[in-house]
Amino acid sequence: MSDSEEKGSDLAAAADDKPRRRAPVRDEADTPEEIEAAAAKPKLKPDYIFLAWTSAVFLALDLGTKWWATKNLTNTDPMVIIPKLLKLELAHNRGGAWSLLADQPANIRLPFFFAVSAAAAIFIVSLYRKLEPHQTALKWALPLVLGGALGNLVDRVRFEHVVDFIDPYSYWPTFNVADIWIVTGVLLMAVDMFIPKPRPALAAARAKRAADKRAEAAEAEEPGT
Repeated sequence: MSDSEEKGSDLAAAADDKPRRRAPVRDEADTPEEIEAAAAKPKLKPDYIFLAWTSAVFLALDLGTKWWATKNLTNTDPMVIIPKLLKLELAHNRGGAWSLLADQPANIRLPFFFAVSAAAAIFIVSLYRKLEPHQTALKWALPLVLGGALGNLVDRVRFEHVVDFIDPYSYWPTFNVADIWIVTGVLLMAVDMFIPKPRPALAAARAKRAADKRAEAAEAEEPGT
């Protein structure tokens, strides 16, 4: 074997021994770069303007319907919407849902409901601060509950009772639009609980593992290693 051929075979053997860089495997769902970007992406600040104006709209709709009911309905001559299913009849509820605490004196009943309304408002604002961009259901649930709670609170401040007028006959207690907002908001909260959510901690861990692997591969490819 000539010297040139021997040198060529040595170079080929050295090339075979040199670690080869593997082509990255494409994960269409989560590439390391996408995971790192998601983990490093700053959290969006909650839009309190949205919370304020949507809650105000829901509050206005509730108070407007109560004003209409007070002007046009009585507790003796109901407005039948669907016979034996739904009617509109004015009612003054001194208590809460299902007339809770309705028989208690005002100095016990009113402070209790004021405290509950204040606690609900504080809870909603604190929860809204933690809102993630993907939580659309919760984004609408919180102003719904806040608008409904404020609507019934305004009634208690003005009249010491809540104006109810939607009467499903005997199969459900009389309620109002604020109650509809609250129930809808609670249902949307339940929906939010079952919607799959990103896991930032897991994404960060996966990003770190991917970065470590790339660092190890880069060290292995350096000359003299």
